[in-house]
Amino acid sequence: MIIDRNTESVPQQRGTSSTAPAWFTPAVLIVAPVVLSFTAWSGLVALQRLGNSATASEALTGFAIPADVTGRGVALLVLWYSAIALVSMIGFWSGIHRSRPRSGPGATDTARFERRYFFLLLAAGAVGVGYSFFKVGGLGGIAESLSAQTANDFSNALSGFAGPQTLRYATILAAPIGVFLWRRKVIRWPYMLAGVLLLLANSMIASRLALLMACAVYLTAWVRSRVAEPGRSGGRALVAIALIAVTGFGALTALNYIRNANYYRDLGVSNPVEMNAYQMGAYLAVPAQVSLGVSDAVASGAWEHDVDPVTALGAVQPTFLQFTKITKDDSWKQAATYGFSVTFAGNFFTNSVFADIYSVYGLWGWLYTIVAYGVAGYAFARIFSFSPVIAASAGVVAYCFMEVWRVQILLYGIVIFLLLLTAACTFVAVRWRSPRRGTIR
Repeated sequence: MIIDRNTESVPQQRGTSSTAPAWFTPAVLIVAPVVLSFTAWSGLVALQRLGNSATASEALTGFAIPADVTGRGVALLVLWYSAIALVSMIGFWSGIHRSRPRSGPGATDTARFERRYFFLLLAAGAVGVGYSFFKVGGLGGIAESLSAQTANDFSNALSGFAGPQTLRYATILAAPIGVFLWRRKVIRWPYMLAGVLLLLANSMIASRLALLMACAVYLTAWVRSRVAEPGRSGGRALVAIALIAVTGFGALTALNYIRNANYYRDLGVSNPVEMNAYQMGAYLAVPAQVSLGVSDAVASGAWEHDVDPVTALGAVQPTFLQFTKITKDDSWKQAATYGFSVTFAGNFFTNSVFADIYSVYGLWGWLYTIVAYGVAGYAFARIFSFSPVIAASAGVVAYCFMEVWRVQILLYGIVIFLLLLTAACTFVAVRWRSPRRGTIR
């Protein structure tokens, strides 16, 4: 990327597209993790039948008795995921048609804008992480918790309501955008490193969701800024995805060890990589286990849960409008949640959007949820059409698609906050007036 030193403009590169490639559309983002989940479930079931004693441990793999696989149950699941994928693509296509082709570089295509936008995000993230560290007991309390591998305690120390601690989620945008701009020589490496460290601190004190979503944000920025080069674009995409996957696995291994090492030691597992392998295996397979059991029960009529259309609107109610908050320790689900249609370990609470929506909101909840993902498809296409640093926020929506197999985060306060933060920082960065300076290298 070449930056004009006089105007600091970053013009649209020849071949750069404002339309997501076929492999980066809502349908693919939804279906790929679903396939991965059922593949993991099938692998664990196969190992159980081969006599692997560890995979028969409900505490390690999430379930001891595999759910029955029936034709009617599979048909219902195929219908559910096909409906969500189709409706999200309809919204996506509508968003593409509403997005006008850009005739040239605009106010958000300059290096000056990109720096201002990044520093606004970085400042918000620093305030949020600093406040959160203060709330969880400062450096002393953090060091003590880390030494005992009980970092999960941090989550319960933070309020579930909006407040200064919410700003810590700005690191989900600041870190990947910082890396993206550093690679383009728009910002210096210390600023990039500050964003990454703040993201890791946020992931440690709250949730690994921040780390995973940040990976989606970076991938989106990279895709949006790509230059079509025959014979090279596909290879670059695979390399980028592979690097993100390897980096993500390493980071998740460390975070899982910090948060859950004592749990796995009690089960006889001491190797951090093996701990993470069991964590990821259960993380992937349990939603498939629950989905299979619930789908067969619903399709056969063994479990019916009727909810009126008005009450079922709660399925698409943003979490910041839900004033009765449930802590993580109180959100574990049992077989009774799903009409005793399936068995699984009781320490899981993100077990399947398909099953969770039906267990609370019934058939109407399914319908409203499908429509909500159509709106998300439209938003994804529209956000992706902007300049790369703004389009990166489409990665937040992309991550929502990638979680459909497990948990409905589309209406989480964190998602809405990040989209509003994108709009606010864009507005301020465009309006921000300052003397012209040379490019930061």
